[in-house]
Amino acid sequence: MKQNLGKIILFFLLAIDLFATSVDIKLSAPAIYRGDDVSFTISVKDGDANFPNITDIKGYPILGISSSSSQSYINGKSSKTISKTYTFAPLQDVIIPSFKIEVNGDDYWTKSKKIAVLKPAPSKNGDDFIVQIKANKTHLKVGQSTIFTILFKQRIDANADKLNINEPRIDNFWVKKISGAKQYRSQNYIVTPFSYLIFAQKAGDFTINPIEADIGKLTQNNMGGFFNDPFFNSLSSSIKWRKIFSNSLKIKVDPLPNNMELYGDFKIDAKVDKTQVYINKPVNLTIKISGIGNINDIQKFNLDNSDKTVYADEPIIKEKLIGNKYGGTFTQKIAIISSDDFTIPSLSLKYVDSKTQKIKIIKTKPIKIKVLGAMANNHTQTTIQTKAQPIVSTPPKTETKIVVQKEKSYLKYIFLVLGLILGVVVTYIVLKRDLNNTTQENHITKKIRSAKSDKELFELLLPYSKENKVVSDILKQLEENIYNNAHHKIDKQKLYDIFLD
Repeated sequence: MKQNLGKIILFFLLAIDLFATSVDIKLSAPAIYRGDDVSFTISVKDGDANFPNITDIKGYPILGISSSSSQSYINGKSSKTISKTYTFAPLQDVIIPSFKIEVNGDDYWTKSKKIAVLKPAPSKNGDDFIVQIKANKTHLKVGQSTIFTILFKQRIDANADKLNINEPRIDNFWVKKISGAKQYRSQNYIVTPFSYLIFAQKAGDFTINPIEADIGKLTQNNMGGFFNDPFFNSLSSSIKWRKIFSNSLKIKVDPLPNNMELYGDFKIDAKVDKTQVYINKPVNLTIKISGIGNINDIQKFNLDNSDKTVYADEPIIKEKLIGNKYGGTFTQKIAIISSDDFTIPSLSLKYVDSKTQKIKIIKTKPIKIKVLGAMANNHTQTTIQTKAQPIVSTPPKTETKIVVQKEKSYLKYIFLVLGLILGVVVTYIVLKRDLNNTTQENHITKKIRSAKSDKELFELLLPYSKENKVVSDILKQLEENIYNNAHHKIDKQKLYDIFLD
């Protein structure tokens, strides 16, 4: 009888404890590898909780917070649990401290928890799965490239149902994946290479951290009974993951002379669509640089000139592999408008030559542009030469005076007539130019209305790019439509309002 009474009391105590308010904390994993995320979940059962505001754990910021709730029924009584999960990524061993949580007006404290951060051990020969990293060169210059390869090795008798290999993230290096690598056999392994082209962007001694590979194997859950069938077991299968790591790799990068940043072997060319152009019409200059090297580091060219209208497009860079070397083309277009003859200066590119390892400067030739209808800036100086006269032995003084007087009078009339003619010609040219400009200004709205394409409207508005902000903004929209396949709708009414004022 006493034993039965004790069991009854124990049952009631357990029942009371089962539905009593409680606070708990659980870890997603007690140990992780450096760089992995870990989570801890604080749960409150049967109570209204005021969770703490947690922003970091020992200096490691909280990366994400999620909430959940669940309801359960036992012996006709319901129980509710609310939880909050916090995620962070510690880089070394850390202890999650105890947190105070207010539940129904009372204070509760969670237990502290320790998380161990493990140093990855590289896989080694003889393992079922191996991952390794290597580089063709481990001593580079800034801007120089090399092939970086991840090798995944799988024993012939081993099986992997899933494989995830992290993409390399290498600080101070520009990384581009190379496709086309093929599997091959080496001793008892099937080797799958993943190749990348990496560019050194900064001088120094660098360490590429181990690359992580996640290997997944299917595990089947035997459901038993009627469901003990391969079809149903396949539906209930799950993947069990295993992590392996590669070796680390050290790379030394030397600086370029004189703090240069561009390295390679390049050619430069500059062409215009015309060398003669009418006044206030654009000349389109195209600059093209091609070769091998870090072509992405070439800077945009600028030809700013207060006396001319210059509109420079953003460069277009096309990358490609030439053998195992990285290169491509850099193309930039610049529109120039001037009312006078001008010369496009020589353009230069300075870099460290990959062949000679010395600084090299390549240049384009200057290009002279003739502007038709432009007024001459320099006055033409005309030199009048006189012929030598025959010597007369005894010329009479009176005759000499008369001859001299006639010559002076003759020259005076000639200069007078030439002056009148020159004045008429200059006046005609000035009036004609002013008339043309006035006519053009009066009919600019008509030309805007009749423009059939964005390019035609772009060239029409270029001379006015510095005169009005609205025109400048519309030019940018037109440029994006022409060169970047944008679809901006141009409001011509704004242009009419500007030019009709």
